[in-house]
Amino acid sequence: MDDNKNLSVTEEMYLVTIRKLCEFCSNTPVPIPEIAKELGVQPVSASQMINKLVESGYLSYLPYKGAELTEKGTKVAARILRHRRLWEVFLVKVLNMNVDEADALACQIEHVTSKDVASRLSAFLGNPKVCFHGAPIPQEDGGELTNLEGVPLSSLQVGQSGQVIRFTCDPSIERFLNTEGIVKGCLTRIAAVGNSGDILVEIADQHVHLSNVIAESVVVIPSMQKQKTQKDKQMETVMLSELSVGQKGIIQKINFRGTLRQRLLAMGLVVGETIQVKKVAPLGDPVDFVIKGYDLSLRKSEAKEVLVTLVNEE
Repeated sequence: MDDNKNLSVTEEMYLVTIRKLCEFCSNTPVPIPEIAKELGVQPVSASQMINKLVESGYLSYLPYKGAELTEKGTKVAARILRHRRLWEVFLVKVLNMNVDEADALACQIEHVTSKDVASRLSAFLGNPKVCFHGAPIPQEDGGELTNLEGVPLSSLQVGQSGQVIRFTCDPSIERFLNTEGIVKGCLTRIAAVGNSGDILVEIADQHVHLSNVIAESVVVIPSMQKQKTQKDKQMETVMLSELSVGQKGIIQKINFRGTLRQRLLAMGLVVGETIQVKKVAPLGDPVDFVIKGYDLSLRKSEAKEVLVTLVNEE
């Protein structure tokens, strides 16, 4: 039997709200005024509902401190949040809905979703860990509060993706990142890494350059590895020398040093630029390339020192 079978939608919302307010910390008491503010109700109304949920065994109350979820209440709140966030991912990812619109609709569907439907939905979506707001999706058995640790965006490797869950930077920098499309819940992919640690990230077919310091302040959940598709293979890192005539690649790393490095940088051979193989000499050396509209000739041994990802042209 479901723990929330006899609960009203309003009662469920109280449990969900309390869980959300302490989602990234331990299950500590939440003050009643804070709960009332989050729900948009008067503190006296919130106090009455909390007393009712305490009597039903879903909450415990500590005088002068607030309410906290019991094991029974935690499981109910986790189950409802699981439904909401799975539907949000589906509505955004599959139906291309706006994130806020999807969240509003998911809040309605969550109350009438069965455990079986949620399991099927999760499997269909690839068992996501976070929703598009960057919040964790509870597991099927509910249980303890989820505290997603995450890793800095700067720690990912070229070609690796991660979903943004939070920021550790100043609000002004977070606002800048948001205007560039880097928001909680978005999926980012490392397109290139510079020698100084700065990175080029790909977000919805757009590229954003970030310094190492800013990249460290973006916390992500690395995407799980999956079987490589043809497109994934084309995005793998290869040596520039491996490209065939006509193929293009985005420069990710340059291993040259000294005066040769400075000369090539001046000629446009920099991280993030697209380079194309124009022709190869009969004996394999040298190889002519086109970059930024200019011709560049490199020996094959030199081209091996440049790492690129193939450009998929369909």
